[in-house]
Amino acid sequence: MAAFATAEACDSNTALLASGELRALEPIFKIYGQRRSFSGPIVTLKVFEDNVLVRQLLETRGEGRVLVIDGGGSKRCALVGGNLAQSAQNMGWSGIVVNGCIRDVDEINACDVGVRALGSNPLKSNKKAIGEKHIPISIAGSLIRDGEWLYADSDGILISKMELSI
Repeated sequence: MAAFATAEACDSNTALLASGELRALEPIFKIYGQRRSFSGPIVTLKVFEDNVLVRQLLETRGEGRVLVIDGGGSKRCALVGGNLAQSAQNMGWSGIVVNGCIRDVDEINACDVGVRALGSNPLKSNKKAIGEKHIPISIAGSLIRDGEWLYADSDGILISKMELSI
């Protein structure tokens, strides 16, 4: 993937920003994983302190997509750990954004995948398979829909209704 600068994308797409077709997420996420910048079509998932559906999705072919998980902002347990990040890397996912926590930070930082999360927590999640895939979710001040595009770098995260020219 060619280097993508979110700041440049904002500067050159003021009309898309004004219309809401391009939005910046609030700066609440910490940066993990080896990919400092990543992008791709979004797959949405809504769960709460349960990562069974996270595993199900990350064990499918990623094809350069980004999994965006609305974990309700819970910091009481982790939704993604080192094994899931390794699976995401192996299956071709570009990145994972978690509105919640991760664990196994050193393992995740060794993976060739981009990860953004609110923080880390060593506690594992529940295993009840409760949640919803491919639905609109609201995180970091923005409504995010399955199939939209996500662009992330060290400056922040952008959500676009369409693929942007790099």
